[in-house]
Amino acid sequence: MHDSDGVMRHPKRTTKSSAALERGQQAVSLLAEIFQKAGWRVESKPKGHNSELDMIVRLSGDVIYAVGLQAAVEGRADRLLPLFSQAVLQSQHGAAGNARPLAVVAAPKISHGAAQQIFEFAERYAPNVAVGVIDFEGLRSFRGPHLDGLNAEVPRKASIATKATIFAGHLFSDLNQWMLKILLATEFSEELLSAPRGEYRNASQLAQAANVSIMSAFRFVQQLQSEGFLSESSSYLNLVRRQELFQRWQASTLRPIKEVNMRFLLKGQPTTQLSRFLYRSHACLALFAAAQALKLGFVEGVPPYVYVERIQPSSLAALKNIRPCEPGESPDLIVRQAPAPQSIFRGIVRPKGMPVSDVLQVWLDVSSHPSRGREQADLIRKRVLEPVIRENR
Repeated sequence: MHDSDGVMRHPKRTTKSSAALERGQQAVSLLAEIFQKAGWRVESKPKGHNSELDMIVRLSGDVIYAVGLQAAVEGRADRLLPLFSQAVLQSQHGAAGNARPLAVVAAPKISHGAAQQIFEFAERYAPNVAVGVIDFEGLRSFRGPHLDGLNAEVPRKASIATKATIFAGHLFSDLNQWMLKILLATEFSEELLSAPRGEYRNASQLAQAANVSIMSAFRFVQQLQSEGFLSESSSYLNLVRRQELFQRWQASTLRPIKEVNMRFLLKGQPTTQLSRFLYRSHACLALFAAAQALKLGFVEGVPPYVYVERIQPSSLAALKNIRPCEPGESPDLIVRQAPAPQSIFRGIVRPKGMPVSDVLQVWLDVSSHPSRGREQADLIRKRVLEPVIRENR
């Protein structure tokens, strides 16, 4: 179509551009309103900051976010993810001074599944950027320090049932177990648990101590708070309701784990060969052999268990001086795939220089073992864990 001046016009494109502009302005206004209602100060046209930022928001002198916002025509994950990536770049480029980057995506309606994909993408590719997902029907989902007060569910059916899907995650994931060990480390001797020791006031301090992303630590702390496992009166992250916490932690380990019966290639003293294998491999003693090394042994006659990071044909072939057992052969050791490799290998201790699973890991691992595992777990609890689990703190 041409206008009277001979220039071709594209009415549909103009209409789409206007709709996109209107949608973007609506998203900016909505986001500003969300922050203002929560007591934040909003600077919609940031002065002295990169012009691509949509706003600067401040809660206090040192709580500042540089916000990049992108609005989509619909809330499908394949539409949202590219726009979220753009918002990440905006916020990172515009963050200056004390301002932290916050990337937000908006759409008329966003499903919980699509929102979850945004958070998973952010965790993997932008772990140090705070995240927001909002829609025009009432969804407000934020992850980042000081942002939890902004979260709100859509006032529609199933919002309660799906809330945990977005915010909870898995309390006993690999890295979460490692952070639990760090929060408990001061209550164990260094001979029983190798982990940073200190008091942590917030997720940022915990993330630094645990060597994990701030977002990973923030989500972990947020879930502990939402489930009532953190003291509300303490000035630092202090675990409470420990009886239930430890019961759930123990129950989370009840799943099949890959393991292979192995024999040493060379004849010789099994204890000596086991030591050589551990020193030369990325491995550590586990279960009953670990309990014995920690001077907490109770069960005898079980071949030593050894944790490795992964069990697959290539990784087994790379292990030196051992081979899988032939049918009917008695094993010299049992190689087991670590169910939580980060937590297990970061927490190992080294009595007499030998890598050994920490006492918490041993307690978790033996609890469900059929060969008198419950008795071994009860002994560890009685001699070591009872003062830690006890509720009088």
